[in-house]
This record gives sequence, structure tokens and C-alpha cells, in this order.
Amino acid sequence: MEENSSKRTLTYSHIRNAGKEVLEYINQRRKGLVHSLATRWEKFNRATMGGLDWNIIMTIAGMSGSGKSSIANDLETSLFDNNPDENFSVLSFNFEMLAMRQVGRKISHKLYKTVGQLYSSNEDLNDEMYQRAENVVNSISRKYSIYYVDIPGTVEEMYYTIMHFHEMRKTKTQDEEYGTVILIDHTLLTKHKAGDSERENLVRLYRMMMLVKKEIKCMFIVISQLNREIEKSERMTNPMQNYPMKKDIFGSDAVFHGSDYVLITHKPYMLNMQAYGPHHLPVTNPQKPTQPMIYWHILKNRDGESGIVMSMVDILKYNRVDEYEMPKEGQLEITDSNKNE
Repeated sequence: MEENSSKRTLTYSHIRNAGKEVLEYINQRRKGLVHSLATRWEKFNRATMGGLDWNIIMTIAGMSGSGKSSIANDLETSLFDNNPDENFSVLSFNFEMLAMRQVGRKISHKLYKTVGQLYSSNEDLNDEMYQRAENVVNSISRKYSIYYVDIPGTVEEMYYTIMHFHEMRKTKTQDEEYGTVILIDHTLLTKHKAGDSERENLVRLYRMMMLVKKEIKCMFIVISQLNREIEKSERMTNPMQNYPMKKDIFGSDAVFHGSDYVLITHKPYMLNMQAYGPHHLPVTNPQKPTQPMIYWHILKNRDGESGIVMSMVDILKYNRVDEYEMPKEGQLEITDSNKNE
């Protein structure tokens, strides 16, 4: 082997050390000292380890208009609401829209007003409504430790931003167990290095996230796109082909290799389907036919079962995706659904 003046060996340790670590982790979880961050969606919490665990990467993919950005926007605040004893901040690489637009969505979510109504100059936005909007902004500014990065950067710039931010917040809070939730909306808007293709940049991005989750206490929630494969007529007309598959995600190899969880949010109503999949799931809410259904497919679950479908309802005009409450009689069976990769 050739001599190299910059020799460096990687750190290694005996299996007993990893054994001690996992037993300590199990013990802390059983005693309630360590737990996942619960989301406001109970079905998702049950499908995972009680929510989102630290040091994981979750990719949320979907067609445009399927609610993926609204889910990320919701998580920015609801993770605080559902985990008041956890000490963490959110760093949101908000490459798709300005931070002020994201806050506008949060006001819409909390006041059940459309963004159009909030930005209107007509009677929809009277003094009382403006005051309510101002109260929401004041409340979320005090309650939520959320920071936005609006300007796209390279993968390397994102890495240094994350590490600097995490150390800054950990030092300020004087908490060695401080956590950082990192949102990236979305993967294809990350700035490329000269000569890199979109796929090469995607590989670079997921490699960076895999490195960071081993270096600091963090989690990644990443928004990604579906390609046009799912819109093909043969997919829409064949119920066995309706459900999303791994190949439907842009750069699926990099996404699946790097992610601990892969969730696809899908709204079959957008494809003019009459029924959805081999289970003939409803495309609109049976209790409110004008309201589209949204289905969450977990295609990858690092520590649990994949192939789970959760039924949600589209309240995207208020930037909400809420769990669907099944009728007490004639409930639909919606689990164990997508094994057809």
C-alpha cells in the first residue's frame, strides 16, 4: 500500500459498548425518560415508535397539491404543542416560499381562514379579524423556537448552517441534550454545484443528512416530489397499480437509502379516480362528498411495518390535513395495503 503523509484511522469500538448503549436506550424509553416526538396524528404515532424519533430522516413525497408542504408547516408548530417538555428548535430550509408566507399559512391553520381571506382588502378582513391574526403572530413568536432559511444554498452551506445553528442554540440554552428539527422544503431546490445533475445533488444531500444525524441530536423532515409515473393512464385504470410505489419518487434510490421513513401523501381525487386501489377506498369523504380524501402510505419504516395506509381529509384551504374519523358502522379496512412495488 502506498505511504500517505495524511494517514488517519477511523474510530472503532467493541460490540459491548454498543450493547451498553442500546440497553441504556431501552431502559430510558421504558421509564419514560426518552421518547419520540409525538405528532398530532394518532394514526401516524401508532404506526411509528410513538411519533418521530431523534436522529432519523423522514422523507415526505407527493404530487403538487397533495398536502406535503402543509404537513411540514403543521409539524413546525405541532411538534412543540405535543411535546412541551422537550427542549428543541426548528431550523426550516424554506426554499419554496418566503418565511412570511409560511407564517401566513400558520395563521390560516389556526383561524380557519383561507390565505385569500387573510390577504383580502374586502370585508373578510375587518379590524377584528386583523386583531385575531396579530394575536396569532404574537403567540407563535413567543411559543415556537422556529428559524427560517429563505435563500437556497449548496449542500455544504446547509451542513455548516445546521452545525453552527445547533451549537449556537445548545450554548444559549446550556443544555447538552438540546435537539434540532431540520425541515427541508424541498430537495430539488437545493443549490447545485457546477456540473452536478439533480440526482447527483440529491445523493450529496442525503449523504450530508446521514452524516449530521450521527454528529448531533437532530431529525430531518424532508419534502420531495413524485415523478409523472403515477399519472399514467394504465396506473389510474388498474386498481392494483393505483397506490404509490418506490419508483414514483424522484431519485428513489437515494431517498430510500438515506431515509428512515418514507411517507407518500396522495390525493387520488386529483387524478379523477372514482375509487382508490384494490380496497376501493373512497376518493371523497363519504360523510361530506365535496371534501377530497388524502391517503398516507408509509413505504419505508426503519423500525416497524411498512405498507400502512392512513386516511386523512383535505382541509388544505385552511392549510390542514386532519385524520378521518370513520363512521361507527361499516368502517373501511385501510391497513396492510401497498406491497406492490
